[in-house]
Amino acid sequence: MKIQISPEKKIDDAMVIWPYKKNDVDLVLDPRPPYGLKFKKGSIKTIYAFGILGITKEKEIIETLKSFIEILEPKGELYIIEQDLDYILRSMLGGDLSVEEFNKHYRKETYLNQDEIVKYLEKVGFPVDKQVWWQESNKFIKKSSEIIISAVKNNNQ
Repeated sequence: MKIQISPEKKIDDAMVIWPYKKNDVDLVLDPRPPYGLKFKKGSIKTIYAFGILGITKEKEIIETLKSFIEILEPKGELYIIEQDLDYILRSMLGGDLSVEEFNKHYRKETYLNQDEIVKYLEKVGFPVDKQVWWQESNKFIKKSSEIIISAVKNNNQ
């Protein structure tokens, strides 16, 4: 099974989960602590997490990622799609992004860049040696302000 944590459908063959009711949401379920995703351990093939870390309190990111590992099957894939803090700051400093646009499109609970997300993945046990990488997507349209990091669960987790 593939799940997509997002307020709008982006992956055709994935079940859409989000903490709040929206038009494209198949299942209203909050993946953040203390609720977590209630799937059988090792039952999910792929998780696409669009923006969920950005709406998660920093102290809850580790628990959220641990719950993702728990439900992923061995060799299961995790795709984290987040707003790229570095890109947003460069856009603001360069005058390409106004404070009003920032407040409308990029306000988050937690701001992360690529390196920080990789460090969180390391902390929860995703093998980083060649298994966590930054990539472009051919599965959905990537915005220029987004980063995509994918990780593969190893057989021993």
